[in-house]
Amino acid sequence: MKRLPPVLAALALAITLAVAPGSAASAQPTGPVSAAPLALPVSTTTVDVSQDGRRLSARLVQPTGSAPGAYPVVVFGHGFTQSPSRYASTLNALAARGYVVIAPGSQTGLFPDHSAFADDLWAAAVWAHRTQPNAHPSFDAVVGHSMGGGAAVLAASRHPELETLATLAAAETRPSAVAAARTVAAPGLFVVGSADTVVRPASTRAIFDAKPSPATWVSITGGYHCGFLDSSSFLGLGCDRGSISRSTQLSISNALLGNWLDARFRGGAFAWPSSTVGEQK
Repeated sequence: MKRLPPVLAALALAITLAVAPGSAASAQPTGPVSAAPLALPVSTTTVDVSQDGRRLSARLVQPTGSAPGAYPVVVFGHGFTQSPSRYASTLNALAARGYVVIAPGSQTGLFPDHSAFADDLWAAAVWAHRTQPNAHPSFDAVVGHSMGGGAAVLAASRHPELETLATLAAAETRPSAVAAARTVAAPGLFVVGSADTVVRPASTRAIFDAKPSPATWVSITGGYHCGFLDSSSFLGLGCDRGSISRSTQLSISNALLGNWLDARFRGGAFAWPSSTVGEQK
C-alpha cells in the first residue's frame, strides 16, 4: 500500500489517535475512541467543479495555510435529498486531520441518478487534485452516507486507483452497490448504526459481505440513520431515532472515519471503540 513521505507520516502521528488494531471477526473492542489531539485550522468554500465534461457545485473544506502536495483528497457523497452542508461537522473533522475534503452538491432531488452521482464523486476528486495546491498528487479516498455510501461503492468499483472506501449506513443503489462491491479491491470501512430503521444494517451488510477482503464492519450501538447528519431536514420527517445522542454518534463516527483514513494513508493501527461492535475480514 502507498505511504506518505516520512515527514508527512510524522505529522500524521501527531494528529492520529493511537489505538490497537482489531484483529479478527471475534476480536473485542480495544477502548474508547476520541478526537485527534491536534486539529488543524480549516477553511470552507463553495466551488464550481468542471471536470471530464461534468459541471457541479461542491463544498470544499481543507486546512488553511500552504502545504503543497501534503494532504490526501477525500470526496464525500451526501445522502438522499441532503445537502453537503448537513455534514459540516464530519467534513470539518476530516479536513482538520490533514485532508482536502470535497463534497459534491449534485443529485439532491427526489429522483437522483446514482450512477451519475458516482461519476460526480470521481470528477470532484480529480478536480481537487488538479486545482488545489495542497492536495496530494495521487492519494485519495471516497466516503459517503446512505445513498452517497452506495454511490461511493460504485465509484470505487469503477476507479481502482482510489486508495480506500469508507461508508456510513451505505444504501443499495441502481446500479447495484452490492454487485459493484464484488469488484472493489481497495480496503473498505462499513459503519452502521444498530438502531437504523431507514437503511437497516442488514442492507449495508449485504454490501459488506459482497466485498472481497480487506474490509471492516463497525456497528455503533444505539446509532441511527439521521445521527450521521448534523441536523435533520424537513423537520425530521422520515428520520429515525436511536438510544444515543446525535453529538455522541457524530463524535464516534467522525473519529472512526479519521482513524481509518490515517491508518490507510499514514500507517498505524485501526480499531473500533468499546461503544461499537466490529469485525474484519
